[in-house]
Amino acid sequence: MTSTKKRLVSMQAQLEGQAAQMDVLISPITASQTAEAEENKNNYKSYDAQVAQTYKMYDALADYGSEILRGIVESRVSFISGEGISVDGPKPTMKFIDKFLYLNKLRGSRLLSMVQTGEMEGKNLVILSPDRKPKLYKNEIIPGYVKARSFSWYVNKYVVQVNQFDTDEITKITYADKTDEKKVKSIPIKQAVYIRLGGSPDKLNDTPSRIHNVLTQIENASRIELDLRKNNHLFAKIMPTWKTTTPTEAKGIRDDVNSDNWELGKSYAGTADFSLTGPPLGASDALSTEFVLCLKIISAMTGIPIHWMAYPELMSNRATAENLLEVVHGATVKDRLIWEEGLKDIILKAMDLAIAEGWEDNSIKKDFVLKFDMVSLATLKALSETWLPLQMANVISMSTLRSKVPGIDSNEEKQLIEKEKKENVELMQDSMAAMNGGVDVSEENKGTNDDTGANSGKQTGSTGNGQVP
Repeated sequence: MTSTKKRLVSMQAQLEGQAAQMDVLISPITASQTAEAEENKNNYKSYDAQVAQTYKMYDALADYGSEILRGIVESRVSFISGEGISVDGPKPTMKFIDKFLYLNKLRGSRLLSMVQTGEMEGKNLVILSPDRKPKLYKNEIIPGYVKARSFSWYVNKYVVQVNQFDTDEITKITYADKTDEKKVKSIPIKQAVYIRLGGSPDKLNDTPSRIHNVLTQIENASRIELDLRKNNHLFAKIMPTWKTTTPTEAKGIRDDVNSDNWELGKSYAGTADFSLTGPPLGASDALSTEFVLCLKIISAMTGIPIHWMAYPELMSNRATAENLLEVVHGATVKDRLIWEEGLKDIILKAMDLAIAEGWEDNSIKKDFVLKFDMVSLATLKALSETWLPLQMANVISMSTLRSKVPGIDSNEEKQLIEKEKKENVELMQDSMAAMNGGVDVSEENKGTNDDTGANSGKQTGSTGNGQVP
C-alpha cells in the first residue's frame, strides 16, 4: 500500500471514530448556544468540593446556582434561628448570660452568622477568648468579657480528633498555620465548642449539610433557566408567513418584503394566505417541567415548601400550606436541638473562663434553660391548648410556660411583669390616696389595723365574755 493510500485510510478511520463518538442529539446550533453540558450524576462528591461550591454560589462566583442557593441558605437560617434564643435561670446566672449574649450579639446578627456557617459547612467551631479591654454594658463600664467567634473550616481547614471509645469527647483540635503550612497549631479544648450538624455518624470531620445534598439540582435548575432564555432568543420569534400556490407568487411576495415595500402593520391584498407563525411550546414545557422537578427535590431535602420558592400555583389549598409548616419544623428541629445544646455548652465554658479571669465568681454557675424555638401555627396552638392549661392547673411553672413562647426573653419578661405589678400597686395606692383627700392609704390602713387589734383586746377584757357590746 502506498503512503498516500495509508494516509487516506488513517483519515477515514479518524472520521469514523469521531462519528461514533458524536451525540446525535447535539446539533451545531444547540452545541454552540445551549449551556454547558452537565453530567447525569452528583457533581460534588467530596466534602471539600461541596463546601467550596456552596461558598462560590453564595458569593455569586459560580457559573450556575447563585440566584437559587443564597435564598435557600438564608431561608433555613431564618427558620432555625429567626426567633432568637430564650433563656431562663436564677438572677446571678441570668445577669452573666444577658451580658455575654448582648456583648457578643448572640441575640442578633452574630447568632444568625453562626447558624449560617453551620448551614454552609454542616458544622461550626466556636472559639472563646477573654477580651480584657473595658466595655460599655447598659451604662456600666466592665473590665472585660468573654468573646465568642466562629472559626470557619472553609477558611482554616481545622481537624477535630476524638476519643475512639467515646466520640463525644474531643481530645484535640488542630489547624495549619497560614504563614507556614507545615506548622500545626492547636486550639485549647476548654475554649472551644464543636457544633456538628451534618454528615453520617461515622465521619467526624466530613459534615455535608442538607444543602450540600442538592447542589447538583440547584445547578441544573439554574441551567434550565438559562436554556429557556437561549431557546427564546433563538426561536421565540413571530414570523409572517404567506402560503402561495405557485413559485412565482412566492417570489413576488419575497421580493416585496426584501425591498421594504411591506412591513407589519401595513395592509396586504393578494391570493396568498397570510398568517403569523409562532414557535411550538413543547420544548419550553419540557424544560419548565424539569425545572419544577428540580425545585421539588430541593424542597424535599431542605424543608423549604416549594410554593415559597416563587411557585404559589403549586400549592393546592390553605390546609396543605399549614401542614407544610410542620414539614419546615421537621426539617429544622434537629438543627435547633443541636444548636440549643451547643449554645448551652458555649455559655458554660464562658462562665468558667470569666471566673478564671476574675470577672465573676462561682455564684453564676447555676442551671438554666435555653430554648431555640420556631414560631408555627402548631406551636401557637400548643401554647393555648396544652401548655397554658397545664400551667393554670399548677402542673408546670410559669417559667416553663414562658420558655415555650418563641421570640421573647423569658427572664426579661419576668422582670418586666414584676415591674408592672409594682407600678400598678403604686398607681392604685396613689388613686386611693387622692380619693381620701391626700391621705396615704397604706399608712392609714396600717393605723386602722393596729387600732382594731388594740380595741378588740380591750373590748374582750371589759366584757369578760368576748362579746362586743
